[in-house]
Amino acid sequence: MEFTYDAYKNLILLIKEHGYSFCDYLNYEKYDKSVIIRHDVDQDLKKALELSEVEHAMGISSIYFVLVTSNFYNIFSKKNREILQAICENGCSLGLHFDETQYCKIDENGWKEAVNYEISLLEQCIQRKVTSVSMHRISKETLEADRKIRDGKVINCYGKEFIRNHKYIADSRRYWKEDVEKLIREEQYKRFQILIHPFWYYWKGKSAKETLRSFCIDQAYRCYDELDKNIRNLNEFLEKSEVFV
Repeated sequence: MEFTYDAYKNLILLIKEHGYSFCDYLNYEKYDKSVIIRHDVDQDLKKALELSEVEHAMGISSIYFVLVTSNFYNIFSKKNREILQAICENGCSLGLHFDETQYCKIDENGWKEAVNYEISLLEQCIQRKVTSVSMHRISKETLEADRKIRDGKVINCYGKEFIRNHKYIADSRRYWKEDVEKLIREEQYKRFQILIHPFWYYWKGKSAKETLRSFCIDQAYRCYDELDKNIRNLNEFLEKSEVFV
């Protein structure tokens, strides 16, 4: 599967053609054949919004997991709060993407406290209940522990139910370990959890190198523009042309 919006739209059509229902972590049991599509937003909220617009046009919804500890974006900035609101208006929901590497080594109780704290932060930001959590760079220990979040009231996407009883497939590091389209066509599995990272998708295909280079350049432009908003007459010290040559 190519990393383009058109390829993603074709995947959505294929899922529909084979009789799968798009659902979430709370209602999948209603359906004989279900697909949960989740998106981990590791770097760029704008890319998440773009993908949610594609999904809205296709008449489906998915779940976007956002970090509250990201060095790439701040969910509490006005611009990013508006992006999160727009994703919800496109019919999608938001969950917490929890990065345990942001903390010093903690025991199970410390882990639960950190997750609860971040859930509360995200709920405060989006003014909505958070019902699911996905892990960022999950450790083997956390994966094997099958940890319950808020006594099981909040879904752990890496819990046994969604790893063992669903066919889990992801495009991590821009690579599908298995052919997702082939798996859908074969209908061997009745339940899927499909992880797709918005970061890699464009209307026109790009290589991994091109995607990363574009992101770095875009980040640099954003950095200069933010400096320009905060430092009066920034160009007296540094012209944009001196940075982007």
